Amino acid sequence: MKRSMPSPILPMAPEHAAQIAAWRYPGEYALYNWPEGEPPCNLLDSGSYVLLNQTGGLVGFYQFGAEARIPTEGASPYLPGFLDMGLGLRPDLCGLGLGKSFVLAGMDFAQSRLRAESLRLTVAAFNLRARKVYERCGFVAVGEAVHRKEHTPFWILTWQNAACRASR
Repeated sequence: MKRSMPSPILPMAPEHAAQIAAWRYPGEYALYNWPEGEPPCNLLDSGSYVLLNQTGGLVGFYQFGAEARIPTEGASPYLPGFLDMGLGLRPDLCGLGLGKSFVLAGMDFAQSRLRAESLRLTVAAFNLRARKVYERCGFVAVGEAVHRKEHTPFWILTWQNAACRASR
C-alpha cells in the first residue's frame, strides 16, 4: 500500500477532540457535525487517533473499533471479522484531493499498528465523493444500514488485505 501522508498519527488528546467537535461541514455534509453542546467524550477512547501535518496542525481523525459504527435501525448489520474505521478530514481540507492519501494513511496505521487484516467503513449514502475515494482505496460496498437517530441511509464498505483473502 502506498504511504503518501508521512505525517504522524497519534492518540487523540482532549484539545484535538475539542477542535473536532467545533468543525462545521456545509450543506448536506452537516450530518457529520458534532452535536452542539455535546461533549466529545467518545473521541477520547483508546481507539481514537489524529493525523497532524508537518507543523503539528490537525488534519483529520480516525476512530477504530465499535465507536466507528453508526447506531442502526433493526438488527445490527455489523458482522464479526472486521475492524471498524471511522474518519473525518478537517472541513476546509475536503475537496482538495487529499482524501485518498488520508484514507490510505489510516489503513496503513490500522494494518501496521493495530494488526488489522480486514477493515469496514460506514458512509452516508448521499456522500458519493467519499464513497468513490473509499472504492479507489480498495473498499467494496457490501450492504446498507439506516441511522437510528438521523433515519438516513448509509453504505457499509469492507476491505480485506489481499494476502489474507488469498489464504482463505
